[in-house]
Amino acid sequence: MSRKPRLTVRRAEEALRAAGGIKTIAARMLKCHRATLYRFLQRHPTLAQIANEIDEEIKDLAETKLIQAIRDGDMPTVRWYLETKAKDRGYTRRVENTGPDGGPIETKRVAPDLSDLTEEELEILLRAAERRENASPVSHPQAVHQKAA
Repeated sequence: MSRKPRLTVRRAEEALRAAGGIKTIAARMLKCHRATLYRFLQRHPTLAQIANEIDEEIKDLAETKLIQAIRDGDMPTVRWYLETKAKDRGYTRRVENTGPDGGPIETKRVAPDLSDLTEEELEILLRAAERRENASPVSHPQAVHQKAA
């Protein structure tokens, strides 16, 4: 019967580097559960620092690729960059939802059909309604609006 290989700082670091800092993949490589690796990182601050450095290296790599894609004229990448980093210059993504012919979206309030609910489900709804009714107006701004109307 073979034992699992012992988790060591050196093996964990090698796995984290090979996995690009993705802990789930590193744990698989180490043949341990992800939670085990996270606990191991907590018990070994130096290894946790190395894991953070690996994450930073991967971010740097991704940013380098991003810059290269922009320089290569990749328009979806250019648009994404402008929409996330150049909002101060007016580049934003705006989604406007409208009804037919650009008009307002019509909504209709429909009373729920409670006939299919069990007694237990009805009790839960009743308790929730009572809690909402007894809640302070600060936590439910709509309640203030309804009472004022």
